[in-house]
Amino acid sequence: MKFDETHTLNKPAASVLKMYSDRGYFERKYQTLDGVKDFEVLECESSGDTFRIKHRSQQRSDIAMPDFARKILGEYNAVVQQDTWNLKTGVGRLEIELKGVPLKISADMKVAGSGNATNTFSWNVSCSIPLLGGKLEKLIADDIRAKSAADMVLSNKLLADY
Repeated sequence: MKFDETHTLNKPAASVLKMYSDRGYFERKYQTLDGVKDFEVLECESSGDTFRIKHRSQQRSDIAMPDFARKILGEYNAVVQQDTWNLKTGVGRLEIELKGVPLKISADMKVAGSGNATNTFSWNVSCSIPLLGGKLEKLIADDIRAKSAADMVLSNKLLADY
C-alpha cells in the first residue's frame, strides 16, 4: 500500500536537515513520544553529506486493532528503524522493521523550502501474509497516519533548538 504524508515545519530546510542529522534529536523525540519505550540507538554515523541512524524501541499502536491484527502485532512491537539522509540534496529514506512480523515499511523523504520547510514522505507498506496482508497493510498505514500529526508537532517543538 502506497500513500503520502507531508509535515510542515516552522524553519527552513537547512535547519530541519541539521535537526534530522543530530543523534540528540532522535533521542529526545523517541523518549518524549507517547507509546514509545525502551529506545536505544544501535548505530549512528555521519560522513560527508550522508547521515545515518539506526535505532530500536518498543512501540504501541495508536489505533484500535481487530482481534486478528492483535494476534499478529500485540500491544507493543519491537521496532528497528533506520533513517538515512543526503544532507546536500535533502533526500532521505526511512526503513522500519517490526520484529517477528512479515511487514516491509519504508518511506522516501524529501525536505524542501526556504521559509517553512516541508518533509514529504512517500510511504510503502507491504505484508506477505496470504488473505490478511492487505488488511494488515491498511491498519499499519492508518497507524502511521494517526502518529504523523503528533510527530510533526513534536518535531516543530524540538526544531526551536536548531
